[in-house]
Parts: sequence; C-alpha cells; structure tokens
Amino acid sequence: MVEDTQLIKCVILTLRKENVIVPNALVAEIISVKDIKESRDTPTWFLGHMSWRGAEVPLLSFEAAGGDSSAKVNLNTQAVVLYAVGKEGDEIESPYLGLVMSGVPHVSRFTREQIVTDADEMEEHPMVAQKVRINGARVSILDVDAMVEMVGGIAA
Repeated sequence: MVEDTQLIKCVILTLRKENVIVPNALVAEIISVKDIKESRDTPTWFLGHMSWRGAEVPLLSFEAAGGDSSAKVNLNTQAVVLYAVGKEGDEIESPYLGLVMSGVPHVSRFTREQIVTDADEMEEHPMVAQKVRINGARVSILDVDAMVEMVGGIAA
C-alpha cells in the first residue's frame, strides 16, 4: 500500500487574535502599508485602497469583519497581498486583495493527517472557510473567495 505523504504548503498569517492559513500560491507579497486612500460609506472591514506595484489594492481588516475593532493603520502596519481568485462571475476592480496583519508570517508544510477539523469551534466569521487544528493548534483557513465576494458587494 502506498502512503500519501503529499505536503500542503501554506503561509500562516498572524493576526491580532488568531492565526489564519492560506495556500502559499495565493500570496503575492508581504508589504508595509504606506498610505491608504480611504473610502466613504463602506463597511468597517474595508479600510480603503493601498498602492502596490502600480495597482490600487483593496485593504481589508479580518478583525473588523468578525465584529471587533480594527487596528489603526500606520507606517508599521504589515499587509499580505493576495491573488483575488474569486469564483467565476465575481467581479472586483483589482486582481489582488490586501489583508492587515499584526505579526510575522511564516511558510509551513503540513500533511493531510496533521490537519483536523476543529469540531469544538462554532464561531462563524465571514472570511473563514473552516476552523481546523494543526498539530493541536487552532487555526482558521482563510476564505479568499468570500473576501472577493465581500469586496465585489461594495462595488455593486
């Protein structure tokens, strides 16, 4: 019998209250946020647009989307730029999304056996696809499709 030892390469993003993981292939770059063009009449989780490599990238707050207050964005603020690969038909003005982070991200590899659904965690979050435990530690799988839909809903 052949053993499945396929490794899943992910980036663990440290946020204020929790860690989220995203497939490594969806991460374009980790940057320092320099300035934000704020938008009016938008949800609190939508912080505005940041400039990245000549593109205007929507910047989101995971915490504010979950009902908490978002941290103030300043020159020390780090963000992850993600490829916005929403479902077919989702339209956003940029092929990228920015998400504010509070700690240093790191790349990790896991086997399928190391990732277990967290049956104890019932709290819902609009940017979370699933809550899991990796080697016993609680982590959330970031739902980039949902983030694309959220940003698309603002533009509509």
